[in-house]
Parts: sequence; structure tokens; C-alpha cells
Amino acid sequence: MIRNLILLLIVVGCNNDYILPKPKAFLFKQFKNQEYYNFDSKCGFSFIVNKYSIIDSNECNLKIYNPYLKSTIFFTKVNIDDNIMLIQKDFDKKLKENSKNAFYVKSSEYVNSNKKIYAKYFTFSGDTPSNIQFFITDSISKYITGSLFFESKPNYDSLLPSIEFTNNEIRKLIQSFNWN
Repeated sequence: MIRNLILLLIVVGCNNDYILPKPKAFLFKQFKNQEYYNFDSKCGFSFIVNKYSIIDSNECNLKIYNPYLKSTIFFTKVNIDDNIMLIQKDFDKKLKENSKNAFYVKSSEYVNSNKKIYAKYFTFSGDTPSNIQFFITDSISKYITGSLFFESKPNYDSLLPSIEFTNNEIRKLIQSFNWN
């Protein structure tokens, strides 16, 4: 009798339904169809930008804010004054500082020698303060740096869709960039 009871408990207890904890959900954003307009700066350059962006201009420093993503691209014009190597060294120092928590850093270049536009673009994978940094120069007298920041704690997995979207926005900005 006890043997049959134990056998019955084993058969009933061997159920294939496993109870697993529910995984954390990450933010899912659906991006609207994008429309662009040409932004003409008073500081001698222009580029296309998303019409949903809000541009705050202080002298030749811009903040391109996307309220939907709660992200800001900081855009800074730097005076070279025959010191392009020093400025580049400062930019490299910022890259190194930003990449401390990155899994890897991917870099790419954009060159349009007819328009004298030389840009280098860095994407950081991981929980870094800024996931994208770039610079645009004419290699003689003009130099602009840019970096992307979100209004949230760095969490690469949940920010990834927004990072990829903004990545494309910044690439369009660089490819449409003109010195006036």
C-alpha cells in the first residue's frame, strides 16, 4: 500500500509544467516616420535635422534635443588657432574616459573632400555615459565635436533601440553637413 502511494505521488509530482520567473521587460519604442529640415547655423555650417528635434543655440554650441527619446546631442564648435593636434588629443582623452565601461568601441569615417568635410564617428557598446561621439573638421581651421547623452541611467540593453535610431540621425547629420 505504501509502495503504491509513493508511486502515485511520484507520477503525479512529475509534471512538466515549469514555473519560471518573468524576465524584466525593456522599453520598446515605435519610431514615427521621420521628416527633416535644413538647419542653417549662424556659425558657418548647416545640416539636416529631424523636425521633432528642438535646437537650443548658445553662440556656436548647440543642443539638439529629442523630446520623444529624451536624448540630447551636444554639438560644440572649437576654435583651432593652429592647434589641431592639441584639440585632437583632447578629443581622444574624452574618448578614452568614456570607453571605460564599454564592451567595445567601433569607429568609422566619413570623407567628402569636395566639401572639405572629414568626420570620425565612434559608437560605444555598453553602459557608457555617451554611446556616440564624433568630430567634423575641414582639417585646417574648423573643428566641431558632438556627443549623445540620454536623460537616464546608462542601461545599454534598454537604450539600444534609441541608440540605433539616433545613430542613423547623426549619420544623416554628418552626411548632409556643409561649411557655409
